[in-house]
Amino acid sequence: MVILRVKNPGTETSRLLARLESELGIGAQPQTAGYVPLSLDDLDQGSARERVVQVLESADSDWREHLELRS
Repeated sequence: MVILRVKNPGTETSRLLARLESELGIGAQPQTAGYVPLSLDDLDQGSARERVVQVLESADSDWREHLELRS
């Protein structure tokens, strides 16, 4: 499980989460307090984190302005 936290809600954050859903085939919807749990069952913790960062890094914007990687 990888946890993201929404730092800056808005259009760009929604676009980044939609990109994660599309490319990883998972749900990426903010929950309580803006936390976004991502479950990549076929990967271990380190590999799942790497894959999420790869997808975010491939985006056109600086994802760190909008999301925080928590675990």
